[in-house]
Amino acid sequence: MRVFLLALLLVSPLCFGKTVVVVQSYHLEYKWDADYLEAIQTVLGKEHDIHAFELDTKRLPKSEWFGRASDIRRSIAELGPDVVILGDDNAFALMAEPLVHQGIPVVFLGVNGGPAQHPALKHPLVTGILERPFFTESIRHLKKILRKKDRFLVLMDDSPTMRNAVTEHFGDKREAKVHGAQLEIVLTNNKSEWLSQIIQGHQTYDAIVVGTHHTIRDDAGNYAPPNELMDEAFAKAQIPIFSFWDIFVGKNQGIGGFTVSAHQEGLTAARLASLVLNGIAPGRIPQLKSLSGHYVYSQSGLQHWDLTLSPMIASQAKFVE
Repeated sequence: MRVFLLALLLVSPLCFGKTVVVVQSYHLEYKWDADYLEAIQTVLGKEHDIHAFELDTKRLPKSEWFGRASDIRRSIAELGPDVVILGDDNAFALMAEPLVHQGIPVVFLGVNGGPAQHPALKHPLVTGILERPFFTESIRHLKKILRKKDRFLVLMDDSPTMRNAVTEHFGDKREAKVHGAQLEIVLTNNKSEWLSQIIQGHQTYDAIVVGTHHTIRDDAGNYAPPNELMDEAFAKAQIPIFSFWDIFVGKNQGIGGFTVSAHQEGLTAARLASLVLNGIAPGRIPQLKSLSGHYVYSQSGLQHWDLTLSPMIASQAKFVE
């Protein structure tokens, strides 16, 4: 069945003139959302009407999430879509159950939680892609880049997305061995603590690998813009900073790594949605995990840390500058 599904994803036949709604957990200025939305438009936009809504949950305080979700649900009811694509955990948590109760098929992407956090994952009107950072593959790759250096700090915000991803892979442990490398995992939403881990990291680790850092606030409760946070981290770090996601790689950002691609997640979600639009019940479409990572690197980051990729990796890598 899985082989058959993958074959269908490659051709992704489309029927015409349907209405597709995309609900983003975050906002269009956030590169993850922009990349997957562009991919969805590429697959579905020529033949279907696509309407996108932002929940903006990385910037809005949690007290305002339900009100924003209610407004979006009313808009969706007016549109009467044939399928709704939900991006990431917050959109799924806020929107999935009301949608399926109305009989609207749901395709998700970027969801890290399982059925314990999201019971609607088991609903027959739901299918999609469970986003999973490539922890094992990333560390194996970075050991080759760093050569004989194998002490890593995995630094993430303390968001539902990161908690779910870490817990599924490592359980309750916050220290682990992966391919002989020693990992310590830190999740925090406090800007001072996050930066302190970056600044002092060289005392304990050989490198830092960042996850999402988009729910971080300062001591006064002010939101810390992710790009500004990474600019400061890059300037103050004394050891290389890599990433599990391609959206955090660039000038004065992460150096790179074996990363999850928002664009690929969006393409796959759109192809799953096309199957639903062609009459295949979501319950007949197996839920997938992130299908493939890719090597993404910043040229200036490699130069800054005097790192060199092997010819084989360089030939497969995408360079963002």
